[in-house]
Amino acid sequence: MARLATTTEPIIDPVCGMKVDPNKTDLKASYLEKDYWFCAEACRREFMKNPQRYRETKPVNCRGPKTRWGRYLERVAKANEELFGGSPRCCH
Repeated sequence: MARLATTTEPIIDPVCGMKVDPNKTDLKASYLEKDYWFCAEACRREFMKNPQRYRETKPVNCRGPKTRWGRYLERVAKANEELFGGSPRCCH
């Protein structure tokens, strides 16, 4: 089993932007002497394909393009947020 982090702060998954508790997951990768934690194995695999792309954490844009489909998804996300609280997840 991989050694877990000792921080209490949530860490941002560099692939999808979700918050990850490093003390509760062993989905981790190291690149250039820096550790990265992931919310799911799929995110870890995506990171390992091209780690240089994800070195810098950047905000994730969950919104689709302003097409009919994108506008529909925005309405669904807003309705879910109003009904269930919180913000919609982008990854899973």
